[in-house]
Amino acid sequence: MMDPPDVPQGLPLILGEVLFDCFPSQVVLGGAALNVAWNLKGLGSDPLLLSRIGQDEAAEKLLAALRRQGLRLEGLQRDPIHPTGQVQVTLDAEGIPSFAILPDQAYDYIQLDIGVLQPSLLYRGSLAARREAAHRHFQETIPALRCPVFLDLNLRDPWWQPDPIREMLRTCDWLKLNQAELEQVARLEGIPAKEVGEQGQILRAQLNLKGLFLTLGAAGALLITPAQVYQADPVSVPQIVDTVGAGDGFSAVAILGLLRGWPEEVLLQRAVQFASAICGIAGGAPQDPEFYRPFRQEWRL
Repeated sequence: MMDPPDVPQGLPLILGEVLFDCFPSQVVLGGAALNVAWNLKGLGSDPLLLSRIGQDEAAEKLLAALRRQGLRLEGLQRDPIHPTGQVQVTLDAEGIPSFAILPDQAYDYIQLDIGVLQPSLLYRGSLAARREAAHRHFQETIPALRCPVFLDLNLRDPWWQPDPIREMLRTCDWLKLNQAELEQVARLEGIPAKEVGEQGQILRAQLNLKGLFLTLGAAGALLITPAQVYQADPVSVPQIVDTVGAGDGFSAVAILGLLRGWPEEVLLQRAVQFASAICGIAGGAPQDPEFYRPFRQEWRL
């Protein structure tokens, strides 16, 4: 176990997997947590990424990339036994990915030693909790952070089980799902098949969430709060390379908006705008700093 990170209070804490997405033609940085932290940094925030990597060549490449992006490294643990994560990615004709996620990777063994951490918000996914021991560790430790939790489910078969997912759903404040995940979660929660917005409203109320984000691909997105349902129209993409990491880009902007107090309708439309732009590059971690310039200028970041 590493020593607790010595970092300033109030930073967003990004918990989860860092890995390499191995496409047929190239290898790119990946993992939901890495993508979220990478994009938050690119947009002017200063997140702490809490993950685990091996002691291998892949880890050194990953560390070098994180340094170039200016991300904090205090939260990266080194694993002497398990390798840095990898995922085999294949794309269909429309750029929609399928993932072959390797078992027993370094990120499966993250230790959440909170120490003096007092984050402003915790982002977490579900893949890094696929081991029962990891799930139990997170569920027992996260409440001590005493901060809002943003949960972004990644229900990749066969790496999830109903009971742990139900526990995660009941220990978050903000939840992000895509339409397929909404259908799966609705079945878990016994919510009958209905129109997407209505189903989302029932789920939000049932879980007593501050907000439920629903990404709907070419149909845009919804943000369902106790007071209102907000809708954002889709943003066209001149040329789709792939959709890998688009949801993570959406989450990064949603988190940024929550931390900066953007109005809900502004936050939602900006998240859709940024996610659409991610579809124009390979993977979810833009390597060119210029990618962020128009967003930072338009949003005054």
